[in-house]
Formats: sequence, C-alpha cells, structure tokens
Amino acid sequence: MLWLRDRTLDLSRPRLMGVLNLTPDSFSDGGLYLEPEKALERAKALVAEGADILDLGAESTRPGAEPVPLEEEKRRLLPVLEAVLTLGVPVSVDTRKPEVAEEALRLGAHLINDVTGLRDERMLALCARFGVAAVVMHMPVPDPRTMMAHAHYKDVVAEVRDFLKAQAERALKAGVPQVVLDPGFGFGKLLEHNLALLRGLEALVDLGHPVLVGLSRKRTIGELTGVENPRERVAGTLAAHLYAVWKGARLLRVHDVRAHREALAVWNALWG
Repeated sequence: MLWLRDRTLDLSRPRLMGVLNLTPDSFSDGGLYLEPEKALERAKALVAEGADILDLGAESTRPGAEPVPLEEEKRRLLPVLEAVLTLGVPVSVDTRKPEVAEEALRLGAHLINDVTGLRDERMLALCARFGVAAVVMHMPVPDPRTMMAHAHYKDVVAEVRDFLKAQAERALKAGVPQVVLDPGFGFGKLLEHNLALLRGLEALVDLGHPVLVGLSRKRTIGELTGVENPRERVAGTLAAHLYAVWKGARLLRVHDVRAHREALAVWNALWG
C-alpha cells in the first residue's frame, strides 16, 4: 500500500505513474506541454488511458541539463498542478528544490519525487511536516550536469542498494511516513549498469519498500533496440518494464500509459 496523504494506492498489482513534463528541453517530449492548457489536456489524456498517479516536473534532469531558476520552475509548475489536482488522481511532483516542494505540498500534492535522493535536510523536514511519502532515487552526485562523469561502480547493484537503504532509513527516522525506492536508471549510469540493476532488482525489492522503475523511452532502450527517436521506443520500454514487474517493481513511471495498461492487463491475467 502506498500512502498518499488523504488516499491510498493498492500495490498488490503494478501501478502506472504517467509522466507530464512541463519543460522545453526534456529528452522525449520537451516543449509539448509548456502551455498550461496543453498540459491539462495531456493530464486528462493520461488519466483516461489509465494512469494511477501523475508525475509533474518543471525542470529537466536529463544528463547535462542546466538547472532551472527557482521562480521559473514555480511559474511552470504551480498553475498546472493546481488544475491537475482537480482530476481526481494522486499527483506526484518531481522536484529537487525544497522551496518548490513546499508550495506544491501546500496546494495538495500527494507525493514528492526527489531525483537527488532526499540528500537535502530541508526536503526531509518538509515531507515529514506535511506527512507525505517521497520517492528516493539514486544518482551518484546530486547534479545532472556532472552525474555521467561519475558512472563508475565496482558493484552497481550493491552500491545503489546501500545508498537507497541508508537514505530510506534516514528519511523514516526524520519522520517521513513512507518511501519509494527508485534505482535511477540512466542517472549517472551506463548501459551495463542499467542492465545489471534490472537483473538485480530483487536486491532493492528485498529492502521492503515499494520500488519504482522508470526506463520509459530512455537511451538504454535506444541502445538495445537501435531506435533513435525516443517516442518510438515503446516496444522496448514495455519489455524492460514487464521484466521489472517480474522482478518485483510495483510502480512504473511511463510516457505511454495506454500501451502499458494493455500489457499489464495481459500480464495480470497470466500471472495474477
């Protein structure tokens, strides 16, 4: 069960987190939903396709991405968040700035998705004060501009597991009610690291927290399939995500909700 403030999400079956990027430069759909009207239209479409939760982000954290000024991130995010909260599904906010997270939580956001892994004490304190769960993601350093320079591991599964375990314990000790673990595919990781993490995903599942996997349209899928256009990497994404479900992932962060909903319907019928 995932606790989302005034509601819960049953994780006895895999659930879908629909991605809504409010950015001009995200790798797959940057610029498509900058206007609030288009963003709300896209949010409604994701819900209609079967998204269980929406994940809104107004700062790209792709490799090499430059940080977005605080006020600009708020300008992009907050009006859309306020509108999307009326749709009746839980809303996650993808931010690494405590100032943005606080305003989002005041509006009613249900989950904080922090790609830096709750390294900032202020983010811990916020999640604890508002009684909201948080996604703890692994990246080797908390800066997308330099993270690929740190893609060096002796044992990537063990190192990611140790980081997530320590950050989860720190968060719970600080009063954060629940954490979700995300291995951070592509964040300071090369193809071989991503594959090792997928194969060893049960090591993270065994920590006892819900595990979120987000490989949707990513470079790893392109490297494996030869498909250059991120929007055409749906089939490869489905294969990777179904494998992650088999390994124990309970949440999938995806762009293509309908395709995942149909694939999971067949999966659930076969495996229950």
